[in-house]
Order: sequence, then C-alpha cells, then structure tokens
Amino acid sequence: MGISSWTKRGVTTVAIAVNFLGPWAAHAADFTNPIMRGDWSDPGVIQVGDTFYSVRSSFGWQPGLPIVASKDLVHWRYIGHGFQTHSKLAPGDTRFGIWGVEMGFNPNTKQFLIYAPTRDGELFCYHADKPEGPYAVKSLGVLGIDPGFFADDDGRLYLITNKFVINELTPDGLSVKGEVVKLSRAGHRFFEGPDIFKHGGWYYVLFSDGGTLPHEPSTITTLRARALAGPWEEDPNNPNLFSTDSGAAFEAPAHGTLLEMPNGEWFVIFHAHETAFYSLGRQMLMEPIEWMSDGWWRPVGGKIPAVTARAPVLPACNYTLAQSDDFAPPALGLQWFFTCAPDFSGATWSLTESPRHLRIHSAPGDLGSIGALPAIFQQRVIDKQFSFETSLTFDARDGHEAAGLHLYHDPLMNLWLASTVRDGQPIIAVGKYNLGQRTDLWSAPNPHGANVHLKIVVDGAEHATFFFGRDGKTWTQVGGTLYFGASGHHLRNGERGDPDLGWVGRYKEPGAPRLPIDSRLPNRSGNVWTATTFGVFAVRDGAANARAADFSHFIVSQPNPSSP
Repeated sequence: MGISSWTKRGVTTVAIAVNFLGPWAAHAADFTNPIMRGDWSDPGVIQVGDTFYSVRSSFGWQPGLPIVASKDLVHWRYIGHGFQTHSKLAPGDTRFGIWGVEMGFNPNTKQFLIYAPTRDGELFCYHADKPEGPYAVKSLGVLGIDPGFFADDDGRLYLITNKFVINELTPDGLSVKGEVVKLSRAGHRFFEGPDIFKHGGWYYVLFSDGGTLPHEPSTITTLRARALAGPWEEDPNNPNLFSTDSGAAFEAPAHGTLLEMPNGEWFVIFHAHETAFYSLGRQMLMEPIEWMSDGWWRPVGGKIPAVTARAPVLPACNYTLAQSDDFAPPALGLQWFFTCAPDFSGATWSLTESPRHLRIHSAPGDLGSIGALPAIFQQRVIDKQFSFETSLTFDARDGHEAAGLHLYHDPLMNLWLASTVRDGQPIIAVGKYNLGQRTDLWSAPNPHGANVHLKIVVDGAEHATFFFGRDGKTWTQVGGTLYFGASGHHLRNGERGDPDLGWVGRYKEPGAPRLPIDSRLPNRSGNVWTATTFGVFAVRDGAANARAADFSHFIVSQPNPSSP
C-alpha cells in the first residue's frame, strides 16, 4: 500500500493506492457521452479525495445550484443544493437568475466553494464544510459572470470572470484582494466560462468564444503563461474543441474544465447541445486529452466532441440520478425544484398531511399563471425515451380546477395531462401554452372519478402521448401526439415544436415573434436558458377555494415501451 497524490487547479488531494487490487486499479472501458444527461449548463467540476462533484447554473430554479457526486465521472447522484431560495430570482423567469457557476475546494479552510453570479454580475460565494451543505453565502460584489476558481500550489486563491480579469482572493476565498491582470480580448467576441489550470510549469486559461446557441461557432480555446501576470500566448491550434458540423452528434462545446486522474491521465469536461435534442439543453460531456511535447493539450479524438471514448481508470460506481418518487420521506426529494421560491410552510403542499403522498393544495390560476408556480413541481428531463405516471386522488368540481402531469418550460410554454371538470362532468384533458396562448386540445370522460392514474409517454424523438386508467395497468389514450422539440431553424424532419420546450425556445429563433414584456414574466423580452422539465401540479383555474390533490407516487420508466 502506498500514498499517491494528484493535483487539480493547484489543489493537491490524497488517496490510498493499493497495488493492482486497490480502488484505483479498476479497468477503464469506453463511456458514452453525455456523462450528465439533460441540461447541466456551465458545469463546475472538482475532485476531492476519491469523489467528483459538480454544480450547474440553475437560472430561476429554486432550490438552486443542484450538486451531484460521482466516483467514476459517468454515474452521478444528487447530494444537495447551494441554496433553497434566492431573493434576486423573479418567479417564472428562466432567462436571468444564476448565470455561469463554478465549484472549488479551498486547501486553506478545507471548505467547498460555489461561486454563483446573478445576471447583473453580482457574484455570490456559497461555502460549506461538506459538499452537500448546508451552505452559507457571502457577496463578493459585482465582478462579472462565468467565474473560474483556481488554487495555486502555495495556497493562494484566484478567480477569473468573463470580464477578462484575474483577481486574487483572500485565503478564505470569500473576498477579493485585488486585480492581478486583465487579459487581452483581441480577436475574441466572447470570453465565456474561463477557467485556470496548471501543468508542467505553465498556467493555462480555457475559455469559450462564438456564442451559446445550437449551430453557433462556440469553442473551447486555450491561452498559457509562465506567470498569472502574463504575458499570455494563444495555442496556435486554437480552438481545441469546436463543432458546427451538421453531421456531428454534439454542437457548441463550451465551458471546459481540465481534470487529472489518479493514474496521470487527463480529461476535459464541458457542456454541449446534442443535435436534434434541444429539449435536453446543454448536457455535460467528457473527452480524454493528451499533452503534447510543446506543452499544449489536445483532445485524443480530435476537435469535434466524440460520442464514445476511453473512460478514466476509476473504481466502478452504481450511482443513479433520482427521478421516481414514492413520497414516503417527510422531505422533498433532491430532484425536485420550482420556478419560484418554494413554499416550505406547508400551506401549498405537504408530505405529512396524507402519509406516503404528496398533497398539493391547488394554487390560483393555471399552468400559465405566476400564482400557480408554488404548486408546479419540476425536475429535469434527462432521457430521450421514457414515460412518467402517477396515481392521483383529486375530486375536481368547480371552475376548471385541475391536477396531473406536465412537461414545462415556463408559464408561457408548457403542456399538461389533467384530471379536471367541464360543465360539471369529470374529464381527463390535454392542453398547452404556446407563446403565452392557451389551447385546450383533447378530452375524454373520466369514468374513474376522483381516483385515476395518468401517464405521459415520450417516444425518443420529442413527441408526447397521453393516457389515463383505473389501475395503472390498462390505459386509454386521450387525443393525439404533441411535438415539443425546437421550432425555429433547429428542426427535426421539418417539425416545429408546439409548444417549443427546447433550450432556446421560440423567443430567440431567427424570425420568431418577439414577446413584449409580459406581466407573467417581468423579465421576458428575448431568450431563455433552460431546457424541458416535467412533474406534477394542482391548480384552481377559476375555483374559489383550494382543493387537495394527493399523488401516491411518481414513476419514471426507461426505455419507454412501444405501447402503454
């Protein structure tokens, strides 16, 4: 038995290595990208001990800054959040909020750090003794977005942002000491996701240029210097990663992070869009890299992101991302969030009023209403082909009060399958919001009354089909099929999403109608930055009083069977 150490961003971590039978002797196999399915925008990734941790930009989602852990960089599980609520996040907004994040480990205090700016450039540092939290928070002031954290070998800490500036931090990482250098932006339109690394006596800055949308010429590009103060030089082979190839599986690689493995191998981790699956947002990918004799790095598979590659030599790991929920624990599962401040008071929802159920008290309005957001439970869509179902007890009587399942982006773009009422008769209904306009699509009589099973099937090509039943075994289809993929120039077989639940949405497509400032979304005027979510909801929709909707389970299944 011996002790080996390795460095990531200048932070030395220590693990026990046990000859060929030890934990680091696992055999490397191929892995398939993405390593984090579903939207994991602007990933911050670190390694502490034998575990990897990652956090993502969460924009308007609350709880925010979801944190995941892995032993092998391929299998992950949720472990916590950076915050539960944030006073600067507007209800219903997926455009602003948290823009570009970073995770770090402070060798001086042994604390985990998450640097998370809001869109106005105010940078918050969340810090905790454990990676899962709880995290305390401190504002560092207005420094910019897309922070990159670096701990040098001597314990001095630095932060770089999209302002092209490297700042030194205080030893606790919670304040700025002063500017070290401002890099030249000559020849670069953007300076997104900058990050600092060290290898072979060189300091490296990775950053992205060219934009963030599918088909835009986003890159991962590298600079280097012998000292942080410079002078900095460009890799003559820039960009290191780049893809606008119409035949490529992934587009717009950006926000790169370099990681060294215990055996000395290096990998680059980044986000990218998967071609034709824009409802999944920017997913997290990984590539093995090699260091060249001239001191620059290269992806082993070339500039275009690979579908499969050699996996790191790491222990086997069976972590999975939670999706299904039996609602037995008294606390909400870590996969759930809201596009507003969660109501933890018990007034809107409870996991204890009706044991082993999620009880939602129907909120005012419908899925297009800001007031309904506390009763719209969401989680990330992470699969292409899947189904999700629930068993619901809800006695709809008044107005158009409704409870059921949804696929959701924001109050202006969503769709639903619900137990509801029309003209005093119980029905199962399918509807949608597209660019803020509601359409009630299909309905069927509900012979099962207050107790009904609901199911939405997604076919692997961004089409949703809707079913209901008495016992969760025999199903009846309601209406037809809805396509919720991209509707602009990112088309699949000429189809246009209706509604468009893609990462971009119709708000920023060339030639798409520009939405005015909408009372439901105070900050809506252009583009959006999150992908499709799904979950359960209960709304009053014209009823005077709230009514309880009890969900006994939420089951997500993959792969989706050809028929229900």
